[in-house]
Formats: sequence, C-alpha cells, structure tokens
Amino acid sequence: MVVKIGVNALAVGMYVVDTGLSWMEHPYLYSRQGRIDSEKILQALRKEGYAEAFIDTQKSGLDDDAARRLSGGTLFTEAFTAHARPSAASGKPVPMEQELPAAKKVYEDSLAFARDFIHKAYLEKQVDVTRSQAFVDDVITSVARNRDALTGLCKLRVYDEYTYTHSINVTVLATAFGQFLGLAEAELRPLGLAALFHDIGKANIPREVLNKPGRLDEREFQVIKRHPLESYSLLKDKEALKFQVLPAIVEHHEKYDGSGYPRGIGGEDISMFARIVSLADVYDALTSERVYKKGMPASQALGVMYGMREKDFHPTMVERFIKCLGVYPVGSFVRLSDRRHGLVWSSNAQAPLAPTVKTAFDDAMRPIPVELVDLSLCDKTSAGPPLSIAEAVDPRLFHIDMTAVMN
Repeated sequence: MVVKIGVNALAVGMYVVDTGLSWMEHPYLYSRQGRIDSEKILQALRKEGYAEAFIDTQKSGLDDDAARRLSGGTLFTEAFTAHARPSAASGKPVPMEQELPAAKKVYEDSLAFARDFIHKAYLEKQVDVTRSQAFVDDVITSVARNRDALTGLCKLRVYDEYTYTHSINVTVLATAFGQFLGLAEAELRPLGLAALFHDIGKANIPREVLNKPGRLDEREFQVIKRHPLESYSLLKDKEALKFQVLPAIVEHHEKYDGSGYPRGIGGEDISMFARIVSLADVYDALTSERVYKKGMPASQALGVMYGMREKDFHPTMVERFIKCLGVYPVGSFVRLSDRRHGLVWSSNAQAPLAPTVKTAFDDAMRPIPVELVDLSLCDKTSAGPPLSIAEAVDPRLFHIDMTAVMN
C-alpha cells in the first residue's frame, strides 16, 4: 500500500516511492525512490524544504494501524469498504467476454487513427473533427455495452508510442468515467473529444522539450505549461468544439487548490469535463511505461491519486473515479487470500474491493485451470473466511503476459 505522509513523519528505514509526478508541479514532494537509510538524509531533505512523500508501507515494514496514524486518516482501501451508491449508468448490458472482441477491434483501430491524427496535427497543424467524432462515437458505443472491456485493454496493451496511446487511453477512461457518472450520450461525445484533444497543443511545443527523457528544468517547464493555450489556438476556429470541449482542454491542468495552470483557478470554477479529463490524464500517465520510468501498477496509482485529493483533485471526484475503475482495476494482477493469482476480470461499482477475478496461477505461479471468481459472492457461498484480494502483484516480476491471460 502507498500512503502520503508529512516529511516530519519520515523515519529511517521507510521506503519512498517515486510517483513520476513532475517536481515543478509538486515542488515540495520528495520522490527520490529508495529506502531512507540514515538520519543525515532526513535532516537534509527537511532542510531542503520538502513537505511530503509517498511511502510503500509494506517495504517500510508498517502495519495498517501505523500507516493510518502517519497518513492522518483513512487508508486508501478502507475508504471503499462500504458499498458504493450505484451510478445512473452503472449497468452492464453485455458481459465482458461478449464485448472483449469488439473492444479489441476498437482499440486497435484507434491506434491507427491516433498515428494519423497526431501526425497531421504535429506536421500540418490540422485537426479532422469529423473523423475524431466518429472515433469517439465508437468508444461511447463500446463503453455503453461494457465499461470494463476498453478500460482493461488500456492497461494491458503495451505499446512503445506513448504519444499515441496516451490520447486514446485518456479518451477511453474519461468516457467510461462520464458514463459511470450518468452523463447523457449527448454529453459523452464532447467529453470524449476534449479528452482526445487535451494535449494537442503540444504540437506547437519544441520536440527537444517535449521528448526530453527526464525531469524538466524551470525554463522547459514554462514552455510545456503553454500547451493548454496552444491547444486553444489550434482549435478555436472549430465551431463544434467551442461550447464544452475548449474550456475542458484549457483547464485540464488546473488544480482543486488553485495551484494549477494556465489561469490558477480552483474548486468549482474548474469545469466538470476538465476535472474528468484531469483524472484520466494523471491515471494514464502514472500507469504507463515511459522512456525514463516504469509504469505503476494500477491499484498503486489510484492510491497515489487518493493521496492527492483536495489539492490536485476535487475530493468526491477522485473517490468516484476510483469507484468507477475499482480499487483493483480491470487488468490488475492480484493474489487472492487462498494464494491463487489471477487477473481482475470485471469491476463491481457497488463493492469496489470485490471484483470478479480470473484465476490462472497457483501460489508458485504455475498455471492452473482458469476460474472466474466473483468475490462479492464469496462471503455467501463459503463456510470459512470470505475470499478476498490479499494484494496487487506486478506481473512483470514473473514475466507473465497479461494479454494472454485476458484472452
């Protein structure tokens, strides 16, 4: 489990997690990954002005009670033990196994679309709104049939070209979250377009800054901070985008506490669409492989985002985003309390800690007959302790192909 604590609560032996969050946007967050191995290091980082850090409680040797005291409140998983109130659009009219082939085609086609769409935007400064609307409509249709299929594929499909996959993933995630919140289909299209175009202004940012494999310096970050307004410049003449799409694009880096950019607005002044796109944007960035960092496991990334509520994100919005995806999102690799391992197959908005898991490996990571286990039913069908998820596991440590497990 990852929790955010004050630097004054750090102690020798604790393990700090590098979230990959920009130090320019989070200048007081200490994120040099590794174990704090001396009092000298603690004194130095306090002197340097750091205020907070994310730590891995397991690697730090902390139990839940100790982690709760240090974080000053409810732990990430504890916040979702109660049944969530279902959204108006939480039904799943088509089972996962039925929607998965169609979702795969939508996702594969979307990557070909993204390469062409981004190429034209970067080289020709042209945006094809009509074709983009057709793509967003395909996403909406798939998400309406089954929200889990496309959101799961976002994290299971591994591609080298982050620029392309990021725009697609943010579109899928934002649309799925909008559907979970009960937005009408007429609202989902502009939301999807805002997500698709949210970073299009980077077409006007110098490549050497945009593609730098590492943290940006002050000057470079000021250049990057122009991209929401550059997006506006590229799209302002598109009549179909003016009403809801452009405000969301311009505001997607604004923060709940007013510390974002480009205008420094906060709270309820940030549009609903911008809040949705911001959550999808950060989640995909945290979980994606980059040139300079590995992607976080999805459940760990959501834990980090939960720790950012009330500063970066509207508190109820980040909690609803987690309820939408589940504490263990579809595609997560987990160990059950009976020591079997498997892939989270479908989410459960009414019980975010109890999804359906497709078990495929035993405790020694040997293949076993596949079984779909609905954890929300296990307390009703088992005479012993209810079956539950013990922990999320990084499948890369065991060289497991998660796409093969999902198929």
